[in-house]
Amino acid sequence: MSSVAVYCLALWLGAASQAAGSLEFKDDAALDGRSVLQFRAIEFRTTPAKPLEGDPALGDGAQHGLLPVGPGPETGLAIVWLPHAAGGPELWLDADGHGRLTGLERHALSGRELELPAWITVQLEPEAVQVERTVVFRRASLGDGLRYAVRGYAQGSIEIGGRPLATVLIDGNADGCFNTVGQDRLWIDLDNDGRFGAITEQFPLGKPLRHEGQTYVVRSDPLASSVVASLRSAEQGKLSLTLAAKQNRNEKVRISAQLLSDLGELVAIDQLDSETDVPTGEYHVSSLQLEMPDAAGETWLYSFYKDKGPQHRVQTGQRTQIVLLPDLLMHVTLPRQVGKIRPGDNVTITPRLSASDGLVLRSCKVGKNQEFRQAEPAAEILLLSLDGRPISRGVSGFS
Repeated sequence: MSSVAVYCLALWLGAASQAAGSLEFKDDAALDGRSVLQFRAIEFRTTPAKPLEGDPALGDGAQHGLLPVGPGPETGLAIVWLPHAAGGPELWLDADGHGRLTGLERHALSGRELELPAWITVQLEPEAVQVERTVVFRRASLGDGLRYAVRGYAQGSIEIGGRPLATVLIDGNADGCFNTVGQDRLWIDLDNDGRFGAITEQFPLGKPLRHEGQTYVVRSDPLASSVVASLRSAEQGKLSLTLAAKQNRNEKVRISAQLLSDLGELVAIDQLDSETDVPTGEYHVSSLQLEMPDAAGETWLYSFYKDKGPQHRVQTGQRTQIVLLPDLLMHVTLPRQVGKIRPGDNVTITPRLSASDGLVLRSCKVGKNQEFRQAEPAAEILLLSLDGRPISRGVSGFS
């Protein structure tokens, strides 16, 4: 066979192994009589979870939270919950994400549920876009808790094995997107009988599925406008994780890492410096949890998410090692309009702890016996002379 023929055959096999489809968004709460709403509890605190402008009369007992919608914490929507307001329970939602509360964003929650429109940031290439969605709030059966879900699902068909099969994608983690591997739900009518079997035809997105003797992996973009079923090779290599030298001094450190392949397959690893058999391909770390005990007997729980980072190739029969959290750096940003700062001025700054591998700190908690509380961040403030000598110093918390 000529080299040209081999090249053409490779192109044909590549096209046959990947078949893209586009699903259509449906703004409904149920499909075929089954609810598709995936509710998520909102974590509240006494101070704003995100800087807010405006001066609404919130009163006593205001609880602040963040709806974790979009690709990261920066795109979350601020919420204020007053379960014991004088006129009845009410909530404020920064629905457009502009960081300012107005009277139009104040809502009474007289019943158990409340539906509100909101704008959610979706990360597409080359830039992010905003889409309008309906957020459903639901009061807890007991206590003052509040949960939320993003209404809607994506429906259409994708090709698997050369045939179009009815497909549904469900937002499993209430982030308003359809590309969260391991949490969003994938329904595929594999036997083409017009129904979605609860056991054999519903999967977490990113889980390999068998169809007619072949293994496929399905991946999606955030809007489900490009959903691809890829044929997975049976060849394997080995993957191991290790911490960068500065973070690897504590022998009792524990990790829980999720990695994504270039096909969209999810691989979970919870051991350091141990080899794991994985399909060949390119991988990146999409999320990481790090547990480290301190001298006082408490455990610190750090949660990281991926912003941008390198891909790591795993080849057949070979071992690839990924170094976690190299070159940790703290970045602090100020609003552009900030000029001279005078004593007594309030200054809003945004800290961001990231590593050169693209992982960014999402949260930090501390506690004992699996009972964790949010670790309160603080900033050391130095007043310097013109020649850089410290004149005074202080410590300030973050809201």
